[in-house]
This record gives sequence, structure tokens and C-alpha cells, in this order.
Amino acid sequence: MKQYTRLRDTLHYDLLLEHLNPKNSFGNRQMNISAMPYANVKYCIRLLPKIVDWNDVRQLFEICFDIDEKAFWKAPVTEFFAARKFVVAEFERTIATENKLLTTLSTDSHLWQMAGADKLKPYGDTLPLLQLGKLFGQYPFDLGRKPYGEIFSLLAQTKTQNEVETEYRKLASK
Repeated sequence: MKQYTRLRDTLHYDLLLEHLNPKNSFGNRQMNISAMPYANVKYCIRLLPKIVDWNDVRQLFEICFDIDEKAFWKAPVTEFFAARKFVVAEFERTIATENKLLTTLSTDSHLWQMAGADKLKPYGDTLPLLQLGKLFGQYPFDLGRKPYGEIFSLLAQTKTQNEVETEYRKLASK
């Protein structure tokens, strides 16, 4: 990696390396989004579109593969390109799954917007933890250290339960 990042022109290498198949392996480690802390997954999702240099890439790989800086710079460039494809695909899959399972289309969504829903956007990553914290009587940031898979499962279950309860109240009031 160190040699590759020092090259002035990487075009010849890039043409070949871009065609490597995704592989869940880097620095003799594997990435498992479900086991990563929820806060780390959310941080990586925010970091991905903002990557501007190799230090950002290194930071992403250190978090995803639980490696140190030395392991990142020593890794073969072929391993990096295959792992990068895997990382991007995994986060795209995770984002799509979140959007599919956690997005609610409500007939009252216009009221929610009128009430100021946009003010909540800066807190989008921690609001679900706040809701779970209230529900389970736990400090929200402690929940952020729990595995992403567990937190996501609880969020999906809570959302579904809330939808069913809302529909039940509508039906019971008729």
C-alpha cells in the first residue's frame, strides 16, 4: 500500500486492480458489520462519501477490519482493491436494508414535516439510540457500543410494533 500511494501515476495499475472481485479480507482480518459497534457503522457510513485522501481510507479500513495503521500500510495493494469493493458493497447493502426496513411512509408525514422534522436531521444517528434507551432504561451512548446487528434488529422490531399499535388504535377508535 505504501508504495502504491507514493506513485505519481497509478492509471496502469488501476485499470487492472479495479477488476478484482470483492473479498472480505484485509490485513488477515474480516469485516462483519453485524458485529461492529453501532456507532462505528454509522460513523463509517458518514465517512464513506467524504473520503478525500489516504488517511481517510486508512481510518475506514482500521475501523472496518479492526487493524492498526502499520497493518494497513503493509498490506498488498491487490488485497486493498478487493477489500475496498467488498466494503463499499457491504455499506451499500446496509444502507439499502436500513432504508427499506426503517423508513416509514405515514399519512401523517406532512404533519411531521410541518412540526419541524428537519431539525432532527443532525441527530439522525443518535435518535434511534435515544428511543431504545428510553424503552430499555439505558444510556443511549452505551447502546452505541453494542453490535450493529443487535441494535438494528431492535430498531426494526420497535418500528414494526409501533406501526401495528398505531393501526390498532385507528381501528379501535372507529
